[in-house]
Amino acid sequence: MKRAIALIIGIAVSVFLFARSMAGTSMEGLRVAFQSANYLTLPLMLLLLFGFYWLKAMRWKWLLAPVCPLTTRQLFKPLLIGFAFNNLLPAHLGEFVRVFVVRTRHGIPASTVLSTVVLERIFDVVAILALFSLGLLFTDNMPQEYRDNALIFAGFCVIGVLCVAAYLIWTDWFLKLSETMMNWVLPKAISSKILEMLQAGAHGLHALKSGKAIFLIAVSSLVQWTLNGLIAYTALKAFHVPVTISAGMIITGVTAMGVTIPSTPGYFGVIQYCFRISMVAQGIPFDPSQVMAASVYYHMSMYIPVTLLGLYYMVSMKVKFSDITKAADTHELEEVAHAAADEEFADNPSAPAAQQVDGAS
Repeated sequence: MKRAIALIIGIAVSVFLFARSMAGTSMEGLRVAFQSANYLTLPLMLLLLFGFYWLKAMRWKWLLAPVCPLTTRQLFKPLLIGFAFNNLLPAHLGEFVRVFVVRTRHGIPASTVLSTVVLERIFDVVAILALFSLGLLFTDNMPQEYRDNALIFAGFCVIGVLCVAAYLIWTDWFLKLSETMMNWVLPKAISSKILEMLQAGAHGLHALKSGKAIFLIAVSSLVQWTLNGLIAYTALKAFHVPVTISAGMIITGVTAMGVTIPSTPGYFGVIQYCFRISMVAQGIPFDPSQVMAASVYYHMSMYIPVTLLGLYYMVSMKVKFSDITKAADTHELEEVAHAAADEEFADNPSAPAAQQVDGAS
């Protein structure tokens, strides 16, 4: 029942945002935009997309290295399966699907895999906020009212980055402080869930003893999201929208935040609206039909290949759709999410990550 309600809300949000994104467009304008677009940019966008996900798989390999020496190629397939199911299942369940696949295929405890997914999100947040703030610095046309709000938001971004840095460096102290503060301001049910997630990530941090490994993971996260920003920039240029690379970085930041709200699987409507409000906020003159068409081009250039390749890997790895749907219909995926609180790191959690990084392929 809860899932049905969540899905209905997500559909309503997507329809509403898609309708808002269509404001000022026309069928004729959309037709002209799609006809005049430069589709020779598609191979470049697909290459950037491949680099984005390959770097994600490489980072995941480094995060798992202290407990299981998997290769980038071995993790690329489960990663794509997970993101394919993010496009097909609601509530970001694809994240737990890839945990489920790695756990069942490679015998790694769910808590270990889940802790690396939590760490991925932490490094992603730092990278996205850094690139978003950098994009703001190089935006000249932003109206003053938006600039003032952007500066305030950038200040919160800096605070957020400092908090993440404290979490990465002084993990135990940060967890204790967070628990104390959240117990003051948040209901017990919410604070306990947040703490469970932070503690899951802490398991992974304790396993990463090498500063070099953490540095490489942080750099790879920045490069990943730079590639994503370049995809957005290329899509807009393909539809002759006058933007700079900094606009692509800002759109990436806004979109990354936007997809966290309830919506349909695949984030339809949300991505289109994020493109529009990013253009408005930066004070860039634009044709609504061109931006709408560019957002669809950007969206489909990622949605279609990721979904198809993820489903292909699911078949090639002989992962049964019935097993995944059964896990989703029962509480198995939820048990994967809660397993971090019940299981310990396995194999050899103290193995130096730097050794794995240096010898990785």
